[in-house]
Amino acid sequence: MNYIVYNNAGKILRTIQCPPFMKSLQVKKNEFIIEGKANDVTQKIINGKIIDKTPEEIEVDNPTPEPVPFEKQSAQITNEQWQAVLSRLDKLEDTK
Repeated sequence: MNYIVYNNAGKILRTIQCPPFMKSLQVKKNEFIIEGKANDVTQKIINGKIIDKTPEEIEVDNPTPEPVPFEKQSAQITNEQWQAVLSRLDKLEDTK
């Protein structure tokens, strides 16, 4: 069975899958459990029911990251490509 563990504010803390007889072992103090599946990013629990969060609530909980300028973005290159760059730099330094 699938269960949702949440707190007093309705925030989904975790989702679990276990047999019904073990569900009471999954909750800690000040936590509640209901049967079902939910997405903690886009949903919350209100009065024991799964409710979709507003776009504003989603943004507060998971803010959109600041864009990284192109010059600061990481580049995926192979070790072979990196060694070729280092080799070219060595050749440039040797010509001085």
